[in-house]
Amino acid sequence: MLFHLIYVSTPVLPMTDDALIDLLRQSRARNERNRITGMLLYKGGHFMGVLEGNKSRITKIFAAIEQDARHKSVDVLRAEKILHREFPDWTMGFETSDKLDPATAPGYTRFLERDFTPDYFCSDSAEAYAMLSAFKDNLED
Repeated sequence: MLFHLIYVSTPVLPMTDDALIDLLRQSRARNERNRITGMLLYKGGHFMGVLEGNKSRITKIFAAIEQDARHKSVDVLRAEKILHREFPDWTMGFETSDKLDPATAPGYTRFLERDFTPDYFCSDSAEAYAMLSAFKDNLED
C-alpha cells in the first residue's frame, strides 16, 4: 500500500538560488534511493511538499525534516493511504533570480504563479492538494 504526506514549512533563513538547486539535487538522489516520489514547491519564503511511497520511509524522511534546525513551522496538511501515485516523479518548483533553465536541472520547473503561506494551506488542505495537482498537470502539458 502506498502512502502520501503533504506538508508546509518555513526555512529559518532565506534560501539562495544555489541552496535551492543543491536541495533539488540532494532530494532527487535521496528520493530515488528510497523510491519516494512527489514534489517540493518554494515561494515567498515557504515550502509546500508532497511525499509518496512506502509509509515507513516517508515517516523517516519527514521526521528528519521536522528535526532539521533549518526549518520552522512544519505542519502536516494531509497524511493518508493512496492506491496509486499522484506525483510519479520527483519535481521541485521555485523562483530564481537568474532564471534557471529547467533543462539544466532535472526535476525543476518555473511554475509558481500563486502566492501561498503555511497558515493559508493549514486552513484548507484541499486547496493545497488542488495546487499540487495543478502543478503536476502543468508539467504534463
